[in-house]
Amino acid sequence: MQQDLIFYIITTVFSVILGIIGFFLKRTMDRLDRSENNVQELKDMQYSLSDKYATKAEVAEIKAAMQKLSDNVDYIKEHTTKNEDFIRVMTRLESKIDSYYQQKNQG
Repeated sequence: MQQDLIFYIITTVFSVILGIIGFFLKRTMDRLDRSENNVQELKDMQYSLSDKYATKAEVAEIKAAMQKLSDNVDYIKEHTTKNEDFIRVMTRLESKIDSYYQQKNQG
């Protein structure tokens, strides 16, 4: 009877220890699974964000293109005639042509 009591105590203690180990092991595994899911969600979000936003290299390329366009616009402003200047010159030219034809027709 005393041996049976010791056997039951040992098996009970062993079962409790296994239960505690199993509980903490299950909790750790659940936490690990949640962490893996969170990491996967973050990776998915990163891929979706990379489609929406430009990288640093792309931004630098865009800035270089914008600077080149700005330089071209400045060149065009400097080396072309304005609409008002063109109209003024054409008006003077037309008046000179008209006066030439009038002189030719009179003389």
